[in-house]
Amino acid sequence: MSSLKPNQSNKHTGRNIAIIIVVIAIIVVIAGVLSFNIPTNSTTEVTKNLNKQNITPVDAAKQFNPQNAIDFSTKICDLGSRYGGNDAEHKAADMLEAEFKKNNISVTKEKVDLGDGKFTYNVIGRIEGTTNPNEYIIIGSHIDSPENSVGGNDGASGQGIQVEMARILANANTNKTILIVGFGAEMLWFKGSEAFVNNHPDILKNTTAMMDLNVVGAGTNVAPISSSNLPEAVEADPRLLDLLQKCANELGMPFEVTTDAYPSDTYYFYKFNESTVPVVQIESRPFKVAAWSSENTPDKLDLNDMNSVGQTLIMATLKLSNFGF
Repeated sequence: MSSLKPNQSNKHTGRNIAIIIVVIAIIVVIAGVLSFNIPTNSTTEVTKNLNKQNITPVDAAKQFNPQNAIDFSTKICDLGSRYGGNDAEHKAADMLEAEFKKNNISVTKEKVDLGDGKFTYNVIGRIEGTTNPNEYIIIGSHIDSPENSVGGNDGASGQGIQVEMARILANANTNKTILIVGFGAEMLWFKGSEAFVNNHPDILKNTTAMMDLNVVGAGTNVAPISSSNLPEAVEADPRLLDLLQKCANELGMPFEVTTDAYPSDTYYFYKFNESTVPVVQIESRPFKVAAWSSENTPDKLDLNDMNSVGQTLIMATLKLSNFGF
């Protein structure tokens, strides 16, 4: 039996109710503030995806503007030789990063140690997939150039095609995530791509294809490399060779499959986990100017050749993303 009088009981009850109301009000306010101020990745990605368009691989390919690609390649060459982690190579990485950001593409720049206090960068543009974001298609090229050349068709042209692809694909629905990667120090036996492979095994385990641009834009034919042998043998995935040929044929682009001594940045991808990553290196053949020549300047780049490579690669990328092999 309670020793409290009736009016004391009523006072305690009223006070308890007031405390409960105040606590609930505080919880509601805190929850509202948190939901307003903390954005989630899913919300961000949904917003991005709402702004994307369904576009056919052919229509996307036709949007490629080779002059845009050559203009960017020329700006890269204006920096001079980009070799061994020098200042020009660092500036070229900055320019590639800025170009991705201009097209509202998520971008990261990863430092790669070259020893003796030198370093370079890998620049990674990420176009998020809509339905299969944890599956990847990688479009590679290299930021550096030969030591004695500004690398018009050996490095700079690939970056020019990459940024034009980025402009188009940033607004297209892609089922899989597209990574457009500029690798540093390719000339030093593929140091940038080696670092990428070592740092991102989770990505490689879920990579549909790695297609690499190397020595393009100053030839005649879209020329994927079927095999190379230095420092060890690398074989292009036959499904990628077939896909590229079908895309080139559909677009009416000149095409030939050929071989080369060097696999460029496909090497470490191919060697990963017993060749589980399908790779292909894409060049332009026959060369109008040797890649290692000091005459390898941007004025040698050809609009038609840049257009052939760019359109074919965009079409192949979207087909792989949305339909597979």
